[in-house]
Amino acid sequence: MVLIASTGDPTGDRLLQRRAEHGALRRLYQGIYTDDLNTPIDVVTRRHLNEILSVLTPGAVISHRSAIEHRPTAAGHFYLTGPYRRELELPGIKIHIAKGPGPTPGDIRISFKYGDAYISNQTRALLENLSQSRGDPDNRRTLGPAFVEQWLERFIARDIKNDIGGIRDQAKELAGILGLHAEAKKIDALIGAMLGTRTARLVTPIARARAAGRQYDDDRLTLFERLANELQQNPLQIPDADPAADLQLQAFVETYFSNFIEGTEFEIEEAHDIVVNGRPLRYREDDSHDILGTYQAILRSKQDPALPGGAEKFVAQIMDWNRLVIESRKNKSPGELKTLTNRAGHTVFVQLDKVVGTLMKGYEIIMSAATPANRAALAMFVIAEVHPFNDGNGRTARIAMNHFLTNAGLTRIVIPTIYRDDYISALKAMTHGNPAPLPRMLNHAGRFSRWIDFSSKERCFHMLERSNAMQEDGRQFRLEFNDEEMEPGPAP
Repeated sequence: MVLIASTGDPTGDRLLQRRAEHGALRRLYQGIYTDDLNTPIDVVTRRHLNEILSVLTPGAVISHRSAIEHRPTAAGHFYLTGPYRRELELPGIKIHIAKGPGPTPGDIRISFKYGDAYISNQTRALLENLSQSRGDPDNRRTLGPAFVEQWLERFIARDIKNDIGGIRDQAKELAGILGLHAEAKKIDALIGAMLGTRTARLVTPIARARAAGRQYDDDRLTLFERLANELQQNPLQIPDADPAADLQLQAFVETYFSNFIEGTEFEIEEAHDIVVNGRPLRYREDDSHDILGTYQAILRSKQDPALPGGAEKFVAQIMDWNRLVIESRKNKSPGELKTLTNRAGHTVFVQLDKVVGTLMKGYEIIMSAATPANRAALAMFVIAEVHPFNDGNGRTARIAMNHFLTNAGLTRIVIPTIYRDDYISALKAMTHGNPAPLPRMLNHAGRFSRWIDFSSKERCFHMLERSNAMQEDGRQFRLEFNDEEMEPGPAP
């Protein structure tokens, strides 16, 4: 794809104009053309924006939020700073040039055939985004203090070479050139607070977590975002909950299979007796207590389905569920964050000092999902991937998933024994960056869970037997059920 710009040569300019008049070129702006005749013109403009600006805005620098985001805002605004004030209208993009210093030492230069484009370096961009700006937060010139805090926290988390001091020093140097002395002092204070060397008011949970020694795992956040993107394109389809279901029976079945997946294996009648009688088997007291504890945690999540009102409450909520799930295993510190790094096979889960920060950032991604079912899937994966506890992580993750579903009036998902390998394989695929299997697996499990008749123990157990739900040999059996036997309900 070739971008052709006028060079000021009158003969060449007339030739370009004639080619455009005859349909061989398209005009993007006065003197600027493209030979791409098929792609929507606003898309062409976005793809070649830096090159276009190298011609149209000499001496200016891409600045403020545009230097960070490298794209126009949702409403098409793009911001620069230069020795003149100017506004331009390009196809699909409004260019705003504020009067101020042009390129400074350290700014990024991108050379093109007809000129150079400049982008504020990271320190300058941080200073600019701390400056005051009015208007809609999604479209105004600056991203604001909260964004800068989050950016600095991420940088510190990955700062292997201890370069954060360089940002401090460069901010002080640039302050005089840019006239942003207050902003440079603010950056110095924010960095000091997050390093624990001074106090300053922090406005974001993740920055406060860093100041309290709560780092986060950036690679895990990338996985969470990848799953969120997959779910946005292919939303989870979970049926409405059955209003006729026996809630205690449903909680038991969820308990039974959730424990079986983790290796706590009982015959289903045996496990049911433990729950009904409320007392453990003498010869398997710890395993029995796992059944009882999980059952109580599930009941609590059903009886109080309100969603947590923030990241801190989300962490507190899953700690409470974990305390119930493994309450009898005192050596595993029920309800407390893990004290040893845990792993499964070759997968090493989130390091101890990054657990809280990763959960909190994960919560932001969970709550940004468009549908309750998508949030449920994200909640399960975030907890499973962080593995924040010494034990009971899988059970806690599935309780969190089903809590989100119950809150929205959707079917709680049961992962039957015969489906265990599919469940584990989907989680492993997601851990390795392939998100597609996880929503497919959960959709299938959701339909199965709605198909089960929870109106009576006899009917329920019969359907579990009939569907091969309790079989362990996936090579010989498969999960079998008929969707047509299920009353359809709208899926979000």
